[in-house]
Amino acid sequence: MGLFDKVNQVSRSVSESSKNAAETSNLKKKIAYEQERIQEQLQEIGRLFYENPDGDHKAELEVCADIDDRKRRIESMRSDLSSMKGVRVCSKCGARFDEKYSFAFCGQCGAKLED
Repeated sequence: MGLFDKVNQVSRSVSESSKNAAETSNLKKKIAYEQERIQEQLQEIGRLFYENPDGDHKAELEVCADIDDRKRRIESMRSDLSSMKGVRVCSKCGARFDEKYSFAFCGQCGAKLED
């Protein structure tokens, strides 16, 4: 029975690793997609302003709000990526610590680290 237990354990480990790799790849693709959309939105702001430089710029502000939403999604996905890799990131200064760093506060700026 010991051999079959080992085979099952190795099989689960390989399956979990491939699932983690797929999730990581998926998140990276989503981040790249959001970054491309941000670039398109920035171009749209330029076009809108060029076509109506003396206008009220409501359309440009709406596009800016969309960009802000996309940036928040990117940060959330990057946080998910870091946690999948076992890395903790300080939300205040951006310092990165591996899973062995067990302190509750950032070693760079002193801010409280989230679990």
